[in-house]
Amino acid sequence: MRKTKRTSRVGETIRDAMVEVFRHDLSDNRLPMISITEIEVSPDLHLARVFISGLKEDETKEIVKDLAAQQGKIRHFLGQRIRLRVTPELEFRYDETPARAGRIEQLLADIKKNEQS
Repeated sequence: MRKTKRTSRVGETIRDAMVEVFRHDLSDNRLPMISITEIEVSPDLHLARVFISGLKEDETKEIVKDLAAQQGKIRHFLGQRIRLRVTPELEFRYDETPARAGRIEQLLADIKKNEQS
């Protein structure tokens, strides 16, 4: 999705509201273990992709599936917290960026270790 100033501002607003929804409106004990890394908003503001990461890859993917199943409920709570003409549809996705960065760091550390040996 194309990023503009407007979609960036709306994304930040949605992210802040989504954090509040996770904290206060949903009763899932696993939610404190995840982070919302980014929110991409479509230019017409009708779709928001929510990228989520966590410490344990398998558990985070399971949480993403559960959030996708509760998308309507989350969207309802989000609509109560933000002031937009239309509350965007939510699409939850697992963000692989932190895991990929960790793998790269590990590979670089292994290379450095092998060079020193």
